Amino acid sequence: MIRINRTVLALMMASIMIILSACSGNSTVPTNNNASTNSNGPVDENKVVDVSFFAVPSSDVIDLKTNWFTNYVKETFKLNIQWNIAPSSDSLTKQSLLLSSGNYPDAFWSGSFSPSDILKYSQQGIIVPLNAYIEKYAPNLTKAIETAPGLKQAITAPDGNIYGVPSYNSCIHCYWGQKFWINTDHLKKFGLTMPTTTDELTNVLQTFKDNGLVPLSGTSDGFDLTIFLMNAFIYNNGSDFFNVEDGKVSYAPVQEGWKNGLAYMRDLYEKGLIDKQAFSQKSDVIKQLAAQNKVGVVPYLYSAGFIDTANPSYPNWSTVAPLKGPDGTQYAAFSGNTPKSLTFVVTKNATEEQIVRMIKLVDFIYTPEGTQMMNFGQEGKYWTKAGDGIKGLGGEQALFITQSDKFYSAGAKQNEGWNQMGPIFQNTTWRNGFVEAKAPFSADGLESLLMLETMKNYAGHQPKQVYPGVIWIKPEEYQNFALLKTNIEQYVKQSMAQFINGAKSIEKDWQSYVDGLQKLGLTQYLEMAQKAMTAPFDTSAFQSDTKTVEFLSSLK
Repeated sequence: MIRINRTVLALMMASIMIILSACSGNSTVPTNNNASTNSNGPVDENKVVDVSFFAVPSSDVIDLKTNWFTNYVKETFKLNIQWNIAPSSDSLTKQSLLLSSGNYPDAFWSGSFSPSDILKYSQQGIIVPLNAYIEKYAPNLTKAIETAPGLKQAITAPDGNIYGVPSYNSCIHCYWGQKFWINTDHLKKFGLTMPTTTDELTNVLQTFKDNGLVPLSGTSDGFDLTIFLMNAFIYNNGSDFFNVEDGKVSYAPVQEGWKNGLAYMRDLYEKGLIDKQAFSQKSDVIKQLAAQNKVGVVPYLYSAGFIDTANPSYPNWSTVAPLKGPDGTQYAAFSGNTPKSLTFVVTKNATEEQIVRMIKLVDFIYTPEGTQMMNFGQEGKYWTKAGDGIKGLGGEQALFITQSDKFYSAGAKQNEGWNQMGPIFQNTTWRNGFVEAKAPFSADGLESLLMLETMKNYAGHQPKQVYPGVIWIKPEEYQNFALLKTNIEQYVKQSMAQFINGAKSIEKDWQSYVDGLQKLGLTQYLEMAQKAMTAPFDTSAFQSDTKTVEFLSSLK
């Protein structure tokens, strides 16, 4: 399975963008004509030039210096890369030290730059705008900026400039990652049907418990079971808790729906229908329970994460669609308001010759074949072009046949590709076409299963508008906003656990909980969030596709 790029998940505050200058729109025309401080006039594109890259390679890459794709870049794009490598565990620290020392590379190929970082370093003149180069040398990237959902908003700074390019990963099954998986063999054994409402789920869990199963469990290092359950009462995105309706921002944890959701979960907990260890145990416990058929429902991104695909019971695990609550509320948490940070930026040390070559490389990678080669290396070892008639995940002609199971097998090492390092473009076209569609529960059908379960049960169940991943905060307000965010969210999460386990009474302590949030500055926090949102994030492009569901369901 193709995973989410780690730099996207590494930044807790990556969604915060500080306005250091007045916003001048999203024009792709540069407002700063000094795109490079080292412009050398006409570029000789036939000679090889040296260039220094900061990079954070995946642990499976043997040696970037001798990597096949590194040599391909040298031969094709005339870039002889000198690597400045950092381990993922220390990458942010090293990146920061390089930038503050003044001894930084020509480009950060796989850096991690939040919007506030971009504004800071662009104001200091350390990173340069790329608009003119993109317009002249990058037609594929230009098209992507105009068509890929969220991309233009994410990369266009308030001054109208583009200072970097993200790792764009249209991971459909990741966008709706908060899934419930249920062992359907247990449903059949006890004469039950798939639950569709909160009351029906309660009945199913009670039956599981009465028959010696752990009804619903979870982990402290995995996926939060409360997110799925709360979405039957009020929309819970699982992150900032902001909701948007008709352009107005509200805070879900103080709404009546949130209170009702807590009461429902408290009832499940009191009845022993939620595993008492669900909020403290590690994932290996869930894996043991699933392997022994001792658990009924598990919250997880994908079933293969908690049960081996070779296990005979693996095909029995299916997703539970978002439940309808008592008032008909039925949402699925959505995290597709991305990207929220940039990966590739060019520093003022780069010359005209280097920038032109780098932009052409990025433009190549912003094609399906470019991303495929950058990820997996040369055709023939881990992938081939798909023959005529081979179907991809959407039922259309596949682009490639990728041995992703072999490439991503545990402990595997390779020196063919860069494996999602840098500004990849894994859009819907690539994702639907990078593998041949197989029967969802077959040994090599994981990608089909994830697409099917997500499209069938989750896509389209998010609100029409959600809070954007990129927001604009005035510099003098940033520290206060960040402090409010940290304190308020910590209080919400602590109180949620206490309401569920009974340490706090929902009936007696709810008002004092709300008052506590007000004392922490909730009113000010909401006002700042409302002011910072130039426009909600439109989710209309993220819907279920009946054709895809029918096609994948037909594969046996």
